Amino acid sequence: MVYHDLARQLMLWTTGAVFTFYAFWALFRPYALAKILGYRLNNQNAKSEFHAIYIGVFLAQAILCVFASFRVNDAMLGDLVALFVLSQPVGRLVAGFRKGWPENQLQLITFTEIIGGVFLLLIRPGLNP
Repeated sequence: MVYHDLARQLMLWTTGAVFTFYAFWALFRPYALAKILGYRLNNQNAKSEFHAIYIGVFLAQAILCVFASFRVNDAMLGDLVALFVLSQPVGRLVAGFRKGWPENQLQLITFTEIIGGVFLLLIRPGLNP
């Protein structure tokens, strides 16, 4: 494990920036993002669910990242961010067992979720006496 406040803050800020990026992409170009992710926004429920997750939940996760970065010594907040990030590949694992393994760009996204979440857990707040 690495104990370094700034490195953990940078990981939290980067994670928050990624969630913000996807939220704004979903806000301004929902059909483009949906196509890459394999969604079809062809009815009211699909549009509602897509926007709820990719704007609502992702912005909430970005806010949690910012909050955790300002309270970096409270390891639980950053670990909560990691839990949210790693819960996505866990869900994809369930889909994989149902013959729904990610393809194309979603494979790269899954890989970055795993790497980002693990790094958040491995980079701990600095040891303060």
